[in-house]
Amino acid sequence: MIDLGRAIEIKQINTYSWHPTTRGPQVYALYASGNDGELIAAPKNGTDPASAGWKLLARVDTRAKSDQSGGQYGVSIVDSEGPVGKYRYLLFDISRTEDADAFGNTFYSEIDVIDRDAPEVAETAVAKSITKDFEAEGGKYRFTIDTSAAPDLTEWAERELAPVVQAWYPKLVKMLPSEGYEAPARVTILFREGMGRTPASAGGNRINCNTGWFKANLKGEARGSVVHEMVHVVQQYGRARRNNPQATRTPGWLVEGIADYIRWFLYEPETKGAEITKRNISRARYDANYRITGNFLNWVTGKYDRDLVVKLNAAAREGKYSEELWKQCAGKTVQELGDEWRKEMEEKVGAY
Repeated sequence: MIDLGRAIEIKQINTYSWHPTTRGPQVYALYASGNDGELIAAPKNGTDPASAGWKLLARVDTRAKSDQSGGQYGVSIVDSEGPVGKYRYLLFDISRTEDADAFGNTFYSEIDVIDRDAPEVAETAVAKSITKDFEAEGGKYRFTIDTSAAPDLTEWAERELAPVVQAWYPKLVKMLPSEGYEAPARVTILFREGMGRTPASAGGNRINCNTGWFKANLKGEARGSVVHEMVHVVQQYGRARRNNPQATRTPGWLVEGIADYIRWFLYEPETKGAEITKRNISRARYDANYRITGNFLNWVTGKYDRDLVVKLNAAAREGKYSEELWKQCAGKTVQELGDEWRKEMEEKVGAY
């Protein structure tokens, strides 16, 4: 529930989300109330908020019919005949975008409630566009870095980031091949505000970088985070479901795990950023996502099948991922592999 502090005439309500996979779309019902009265602030699951003193304002579902679920989503709730209404409390009844795995929860980045009586925002001069174009492999791949929203990052982006992109994007394409597939030849890296706590994201052939986060991490994880997002640009797992509704969906933990496996164990292994330690051993599950799954993939690759990630990627891109692949590649189920890996990690860190 959101308490606006007082009842106001609401002009519009905007919600924004941004994520490369199924955490991007928005699915929710919005309710409102003007006063306490008989209001139940937090109705229990299964209770219709309308029976608890709330008025239904809108139902929202931005999921695409195709599998192109990642990207930016913006919703604006308005009333064509005037203000939305005079309310103090708002209740968002949020639903998952999918239930195939644990990663169907929307990554909301901003919610704006606009007061009808708020002063109009004056137009400001458009910032000067600052872009740098460069290429790799004799022009086969072309890149644009846009630092218009962060002019003070321009020099760093040209000196530190561009060489990494030029060297590693072609490597990633070679690391993640599949029959008949061509990775995007043009990639845009855009620095922007308003991304909340998200360091970076990718959708299609564009990578979005959170200017505030990058400024604080130039000497740390900045370049590695772009390598992670470049993996997503190369993956393009949604293409199979766009062409075949029966194609299987690759679980989110594996999508992110592959990206972090490449980042932490191939791009910057010296940082040991995905190590299992006593601090994180309690979260050491093969499907824990990001760094931990990356560690698991590195372990399986080193012990059972060095081409595991190549095979998983090809199947995912073709919409043919299944848990049976693990047994085919490693001779064991993913659950068995996960248990064996965790046991070894526990012994390594002395977690007994």
